Amino acid sequence: MRKFENVEYTKPFELLLLFALTILVFSGMIFLLNRILDFGLIKGILALVVAGIYFYILKNKFIVKVSDFELTSNKLEWNKKSVDFKNLEYYKIHWMKGAGIKFKLKNGKTLRISSNDNFCNSEQFVNLCHNIDSKLLKYNNGQIIRKKSFFETKQGYYFAVVMTILFVIGTVYKLFTDEKINIQNLAMILVSLGIIWSGVKWKRK
Repeated sequence: MRKFENVEYTKPFELLLLFALTILVFSGMIFLLNRILDFGLIKGILALVVAGIYFYILKNKFIVKVSDFELTSNKLEWNKKSVDFKNLEYYKIHWMKGAGIKFKLKNGKTLRISSNDNFCNSEQFVNLCHNIDSKLLKYNNGQIIRKKSFFETKQGYYFAVVMTILFVIGTVYKLFTDEKINIQNLAMILVSLGIIWSGVKWKRK
């Protein structure tokens, strides 16, 4: 048995719900402030601050969870939950900005947990996923199906390559046509490419 202590993780659906609720809070604040203030910039800043505080509090209090995980040769246990490997139909792991794992059980139920670098300290969770992957690949002579995430496939790899090439071509074109490059857009594209490549695991043989 191996124990992983103080592992930070989230449930993807809960995180997505928090984003939706935060947008609603921001929109609601703009609506209310429109009835009180006339200064557009102040309204935007106040709404952003309130929405940001709302997101931060709920994320830390309800969304990001910290648990100790115990991994044995036949099951994974944490926080009064468990996944018995003999009940698994298949599993899938993605490695983008941390990691996420999906368990599909033989009874039809699905369990997803993840840890994203932007919201959690994901180092322990990534280590946990590597160990789970190693255990399941060997379990019962490899009888459990391991489905590949998109960026573990050849298609995902070439998608990342094509996106990178398009970015380089677009940047060079702007330089040669003397068009002003928007630094903010450039930074956003670089960040997006970094996120994509962080999940790429397929390699040409």
